[in-house]
Amino acid sequence: MEGIMTGLLKNAHMLRCAASLVIAAYAQKYALLLGLCATRLWAFLNSPVKKNQLSKSLTYICFLLVISVFLASCSVPSPYLQKEPAKGIYHRVKKGETFQGIARAYRIKMQDLAEVNNIDNPGLIKEGSVVFIPDANQVIDDVMTSARKTDAESKAATRADKAVRIKSSPDNDRGKDVRVAHETSKSITSEDASPAESPAAGTPSDEKSEHKSKSDAEEKEKIQFEKKRFIWPVEKYTVKTSFGIQPNKTYHNWIKIVAVAGTSVKAAASGIVIFSGPLKDYGETIIVRHENSYATVYTHLKKRYVKTDQKIKKGEAIATVGEKDEAGDTYMNFEVRLHGKARNPLFFLP
Repeated sequence: MEGIMTGLLKNAHMLRCAASLVIAAYAQKYALLLGLCATRLWAFLNSPVKKNQLSKSLTYICFLLVISVFLASCSVPSPYLQKEPAKGIYHRVKKGETFQGIARAYRIKMQDLAEVNNIDNPGLIKEGSVVFIPDANQVIDDVMTSARKTDAESKAATRADKAVRIKSSPDNDRGKDVRVAHETSKSITSEDASPAESPAAGTPSDEKSEHKSKSDAEEKEKIQFEKKRFIWPVEKYTVKTSFGIQPNKTYHNWIKIVAVAGTSVKAAASGIVIFSGPLKDYGETIIVRHENSYATVYTHLKKRYVKTDQKIKKGEAIATVGEKDEAGDTYMNFEVRLHGKARNPLFFLP
């Protein structure tokens, strides 16, 4: 009987750890249920139980364990490590198109588009290049026209919102409200006017306006790099597989780093270990939470040196490299997450 109780206590602790992982992975629905099961089990095992009630209680506990394991299997691997299929379309760059214009036409942040396609200098994009547009379902033939339309809609929405804010201000009287709303309405109508009502295309003023609008848009959208955010998790490495869309049209949330077997894996930044253990399809795994809502994920490790809830420092050895891929190369996968969303690690590494 003592052995049974010891085993159940051990399982209860494992369930609590699993619940913490699920919560960290934002699977709240399953985490709440799993946490509830673990809490009830823990409370039961730490309270006096009569012998004649033990049989029924153990049956109830076993039922909770089965449900908990099922929920845990539904939640792991977590969104931190999810293998995502490539959902989107491929856009072939035409003459006169710019990377910024493509991003605006497809209504995607230029930063996200650059990271997915591993483009660190959008100005070098050439005619005939292929850009993967995640989550898009249709190719846009006239990108620049679509981009201008998107810009016009954005400006109209901004001016309309500004008019509402001014109108609601207590410092403005009714006359000013009407005048501001009227002027804003005229401005929006003018921007949305059809080509027949607009100045003739190709005039110097029109070209100057278009150039200024393009310059302003490009000035606002710049690719951001934080090269000092993290350090490389291993030394003397080779990046074998990049982040994002792959040649075989699959999608990776990580980069594959090849290194010599036994190489130490170091923490990319200081933080707290929120998971350390084996995961199906990912091998020995460590997830570290950092400040400013960042997290790093280390998978396919050989040996782990840290435990869950342990505080670690930047550069501290947390594991070793040792697992081999299908080609026989010793490797590990490395992820960077911001607010739970996968980001291109190469944009954050020196």
